[in-house]
Amino acid sequence: MTSPAFNLILSILIPTGAGYAILFILFRKQTLPLSMKIALSYGLGLGTLAVWMLCLYALQQPFNLVVLRFPLIAIILFALLIYLKDTKSSMTTEKRLLLQAQKELPRHGTERILHIIFIVILSAYLVHTIFHVFWQTMTWPISSWDAIATVAFKAKIFFFEQSPPPLQLLPHRTYPLFTPFMESWIAFNLGYWDYQLVKVIFLCAFLSYLAVQYKFLSHFTNRTWALLGCTILLSSNFFIYHATISYRDFFLMYFNCITIMLLLIWNKNKASGFLILASLFAGFNTFTKLEGTAFLAIYFLLFSILNFPSKLFSKREKLVNAAKFFIPCVAIFLIFHIYKIYHHVLKEGVGTSDKTAIDLSWEKFSLIPQIIMKFLDNLLLTGNWNMIWFLAIISLIHLREKWNNAEVKLILLSLILFFGLYIGVAVCTTNYIWIAGEK
Repeated sequence: MTSPAFNLILSILIPTGAGYAILFILFRKQTLPLSMKIALSYGLGLGTLAVWMLCLYALQQPFNLVVLRFPLIAIILFALLIYLKDTKSSMTTEKRLLLQAQKELPRHGTERILHIIFIVILSAYLVHTIFHVFWQTMTWPISSWDAIATVAFKAKIFFFEQSPPPLQLLPHRTYPLFTPFMESWIAFNLGYWDYQLVKVIFLCAFLSYLAVQYKFLSHFTNRTWALLGCTILLSSNFFIYHATISYRDFFLMYFNCITIMLLLIWNKNKASGFLILASLFAGFNTFTKLEGTAFLAIYFLLFSILNFPSKLFSKREKLVNAAKFFIPCVAIFLIFHIYKIYHHVLKEGVGTSDKTAIDLSWEKFSLIPQIIMKFLDNLLLTGNWNMIWFLAIISLIHLREKWNNAEVKLILLSLILFFGLYIGVAVCTTNYIWIAGEK
């Protein structure tokens, strides 16, 4: 009989291994840094597992560990066969190294000593915060209301019921199932339900995201700025708080931000693997929270801006790029949406609020100034984000000079689109009370 620790590690290694195998297939002609590979492999593996569980669920097939593991192990073995074939055929073609960090200017004397001290202080803060997140996540059980009511309750049903009930019989039936599926996956591997250990998926997502952001920033700036960027991120109380609880919002952030980063990396490197990866992560996001579906419109716009006006691609290549980006994410989105349509699960049950209902009353439009003030208050005058948004505003000094940088343009446009989306949702739907109202 295997120990719980071994089973817990296995529950992380198997999907990460499957994600690594998919990355190997996508980047056979290129080389990614190992840390970036492992970080992306985790999210890619979990997303693949979630889609597989959704297919089983839609087909009313019971969950068990053998069936859940089968496609992941099959993907790993398939990639291994390709690797052995490539090795046997003695592939000598030189692979292109992607995501190299920008070189830093050499430092001498006092400047070098101060730089080392600065790096040590940042690293110490990072290590301390990571340990705090690890301790808080793994020693405190799920306790928040939404984490229990909208996630853990469903996950327990999937784990304990031999035949999981259809979506229309579950609470919050319109909500996507990624996080409940992943918590039940941990329980299936453990062989029992544990309110603490199922939270390991959030700890791993936290570490994975940090690694991706570090490599992203070091690719566009350098290692010092990348380390500083991660430190500033970890100074945000709200980010740390969500990394230690079981809300779906953390995975929404995880897939959403990585999708944007992958699009920007693809724009610079033109390696199609990044484009397909961005599409997969965008698709996984639609299966994480309801607003993940609305985010697709933002991703499509950003991709179109990068792809269609480009002079580096022919018309045929632009269409191929569009297919590589649109097809995977739309296919993932449609699996769950078609299932909901077939089972008439497009609204919440009787007696519950419908968050998709449209409300275009004039009173709502008159509240736009209040909504904007609520946003500014949350971002700048609370303890949620520390100085992140203040620093973001300060960084817009000399914007005209920075506007020549494609990455700056896309990041600023993304921010405008996301804020515009949430303001639009607050104004045009019944969600005002949740976004800018009493709740």
